[in-house]
Amino acid sequence: MTMNIQGLSGSWERRRQLIVKLIRQEQPDIVGLQEVCHLRTLGLIGESQAVALAHMADYPFWHFVPAHRNQAKTIGQAILSRKSITAVEILTFARDPNDPKDTEDRVAVCVRIASGQGLDFCVTHLSLSRRARERSVRQLAIWLWQISNNPKILVGDLNDDPQSPTLRFLLQEASPSFADAWQIANRLESGFTFPSHQPKHRIDYILFSPPNAFEVEEIRTVGNVPSSGGIYPSDHLGLVALLRFKG
Repeated sequence: MTMNIQGLSGSWERRRQLIVKLIRQEQPDIVGLQEVCHLRTLGLIGESQAVALAHMADYPFWHFVPAHRNQAKTIGQAILSRKSITAVEILTFARDPNDPKDTEDRVAVCVRIASGQGLDFCVTHLSLSRRARERSVRQLAIWLWQISNNPKILVGDLNDDPQSPTLRFLLQEASPSFADAWQIANRLESGFTFPSHQPKHRIDYILFSPPNAFEVEEIRTVGNVPSSGGIYPSDHLGLVALLRFKG
């Protein structure tokens, strides 16, 4: 499962309840979260969204990696897992000070999940800058295979559409390339994830490499039903996929 939880968008307390309810309904083995905050203001000093979600949704293993910091909060990526995390690797993407859209620090975090077959699970949130995204995925594809030879699942908010150079590189040019779980299972459906109240863009993905590593039994969007007060869990829809090792 992957979801961009959008830090402090709206009321964190109300959104937290909705996210926990969603995770409990879906029961994913691994959850990738983007824009996760460690809060320093609003009376929530020291509260980590990753810790709160892990405890409330009953995930015994979790890891949070900060990316961007300001006086109010630290924002990063988090992973929740039902199986133990045996290793953590972090890739920090370099920023271009001359690029006006490359304004926030970005990271990818990859964890090794205790599994008989071996599995690396990576979550990232790419820049608003097209040039930075294209640069980052090239770095990311090399880095992931330097870590280990385990199959990879890459999830997150890539801030780009399926026809973009960013996705074209990952799906066609990287060696080994990645497969797009949504495209495999739901070829004719849009897969739009943003904004959650009226999705028009597909910018959130569940990818895996090598392309023959998994069978995609199912993938779908979640979080598209607001609360009675009209609040969505996030301004992005989440994705839930059922992947099975081949062989």
